[in-house]
Amino acid sequence: MADTWLHTLTTHTQHAVAHAAGRLVRHLRDTLGEPDDDARVGDAAAHAQRLARLQAVQRWAEAQRAAHAPHVAHAVPSPDADEPGAAWPADHPLSRLVALATPMSADADSARAATTWASDVLLLAVLPHAHECCAALMRLWHPEGHPWPTVTMALSWLEATLETAPDAGDAARADHARQAVQWARRDMLRQTVRHVVEDGPLARLGLWQAETTSLRGSELPWHSRDLRVDDTVWAALCGRAPGAHQLPLDAGVPDVPGLAGWLAQPDTAAALHALRRGQPCQIVVLGGTAAMRRTRVQALLGAAGVAAVRATASGPWSTDQLARALGQAWLYQAACWLEDTHDEWPAGGAAEVPPEAWALRAPVALPQLCSAAHAGAVPPLDLPRLRLVVQPLTPVARRELWRTLLPQLGEQAAVLAARYPIEPDEAREVLRDLVLRQALLQRAMVLDDVADGVRQRAAAGQRAGVTRVQPHADWSALLLPQPAVHSLQAAVRRVSQQLTVLDDWGFAQGRGDRRGVRMLFHGTPGTGKTLAAEVMARALGVDLLVVDLASLVSKWIGETEKNLAAVFDLAERSRALLLFDEADALFGKRTDTQDAQDRYANLETAYLLQRLERYEGVAVLTTNLRSQLDAAFSRRFEFIVEFPEPEGSVRHALWRLHLPAEAPLAADVDLAELADWYPLSGAQIKNAALAAAFLAAAEGQPMAQRHFLAAVEREYDKAGRAHPGFPAHHTLNPSATDDWRIP
Repeated sequence: MADTWLHTLTTHTQHAVAHAAGRLVRHLRDTLGEPDDDARVGDAAAHAQRLARLQAVQRWAEAQRAAHAPHVAHAVPSPDADEPGAAWPADHPLSRLVALATPMSADADSARAATTWASDVLLLAVLPHAHECCAALMRLWHPEGHPWPTVTMALSWLEATLETAPDAGDAARADHARQAVQWARRDMLRQTVRHVVEDGPLARLGLWQAETTSLRGSELPWHSRDLRVDDTVWAALCGRAPGAHQLPLDAGVPDVPGLAGWLAQPDTAAALHALRRGQPCQIVVLGGTAAMRRTRVQALLGAAGVAAVRATASGPWSTDQLARALGQAWLYQAACWLEDTHDEWPAGGAAEVPPEAWALRAPVALPQLCSAAHAGAVPPLDLPRLRLVVQPLTPVARRELWRTLLPQLGEQAAVLAARYPIEPDEAREVLRDLVLRQALLQRAMVLDDVADGVRQRAAAGQRAGVTRVQPHADWSALLLPQPAVHSLQAAVRRVSQQLTVLDDWGFAQGRGDRRGVRMLFHGTPGTGKTLAAEVMARALGVDLLVVDLASLVSKWIGETEKNLAAVFDLAERSRALLLFDEADALFGKRTDTQDAQDRYANLETAYLLQRLERYEGVAVLTTNLRSQLDAAFSRRFEFIVEFPEPEGSVRHALWRLHLPAEAPLAADVDLAELADWYPLSGAQIKNAALAAAFLAAAEGQPMAQRHFLAAVEREYDKAGRAHPGFPAHHTLNPSATDDWRIP
């Protein structure tokens, strides 16, 4: 069916253009005449060249008419009595262009004449697009050698059709009334042509490329301008999609995974109904990021079965931009999509579109889609408006998204939905990566593959004070009391079970503060708080974002809240676990208001409390002194985990953990003695083990007990703590290195 329609459209276009070319050739040949006997050689050569071009166009036109005439049905008389024309289908772009371009007339005869003239002007304008021989012909007649016809050529051609030879009686009587009628028709012809190329809807829609100045920079009168249509017009007449330099035609995406619920909402359903009916209205899609808005508009178009011409901007819309988008959409019988790609409030404010510039709306009324971050970026068109607000996918929608895209991991869809607040366009990219990896590795897909794919595609973003860490530590690296380990594992399970409890069992109750997991890790330095956050991030299959709080606090009012909001937004976009290390300064206790500084500090803390409640990911705060945190934070934490200093058996295990199997150990190394004698934290044990290795390597010897003792002494010096001394049975010689004092 589509091929048949395209063949019919192309056939009618080619036949109509060839028919107009043949008539134009006869007119130009008549005006060309024969060269005088005393003509100069140059003039004779130019005359011969023009005649040759006319013959070439004539041959091309005859071949086109012969090829397409059998396929053009319903032949009707044309303005030339000796040339049959063809009736175009009502939905043919040329029929619609002529109907829009023709000015209103007082009577039927005038309307028919204006329609014929408008049709001829349009056909003349597209001739150079039809074949190179036509463009070459136009160069010879153009005063500056352009490959386009001029308004003067059109007027000369069309006025010649008005001239009729009067009979003898008329000639004798010199009927002034008849001449007056003829001049009136010429005046109406000129008004029609001017309406088509300058004053009418086609010009206002940007479907004419008006050239108002010559090569010498002088202003041209209207009748000396080029007749040049926009390239989109010829593409539409030939049934082709817009070219690379035109606005793209977006057919939308049917059945976008995860958006079925959004499409079923009442406001969205009303927008779908308007698109299907072609109802003139403005469908405004607001909020979210540019990618989120584009995905939802494409889902609307796909569900409605409607294409749209998409124009993009990152600021206020100009009248020319709006006109071009609306004109191309009307030409392709599509919706018009105005996409603002800016994700913040535009610096220039709302777009200013003079109402008088849109007097052309009535004859080309159609649905218009406007997607923008804020209402201020939407052009204020005088149309009924439907408003659709963009929100991130709900957990239930994300579960359906993963079930659709990864049916082989259907049982894990709830886990994926809880871990990754991902959008459909991002999920499609991840899926493509996973399919490629599966084909190359020749193995079944597992949950960790999805984590790697999301990590590679996630928008990490760049922000000062935020460090992205890819976690490597697993549960075996954590040597903590069992209650602490159980709390950490329970927090991981809570993330995976959120969708079941909050959505399937109804515990969300419409409240957003019940999603996400907020945790407080407290304990002395070096007891494994940061390591525990890394272990949790790996268990969840996400990255770790470590926040430098010093870079967030600002002396300027409101800047601290702004910086913190940006960090939370970055964590949500990048699907990462958020770690506020040593959060005492930022999440401290609120104080009595003594001055303006106290007031604004309390406002910052209050804002942080509220933002922490709304955060849907995993947020971990670490502190060395729990008593320094505001008491209001306690009820907002789902888990409060204490990290005590390790006991002797744990310290022994930590020494073993931080010594690789390849490390050369001397026979006198006694890790149990080190664990019993020195109450160090896990971080101090890790540092001491590494320092002992460098000491041994400097001496070219295996790691001996004296190297460990020297490294432990340095850790005590660094911490400012009193060294408990060395075991009595050890007699140590001073080290060759002055930095290490070994008795």
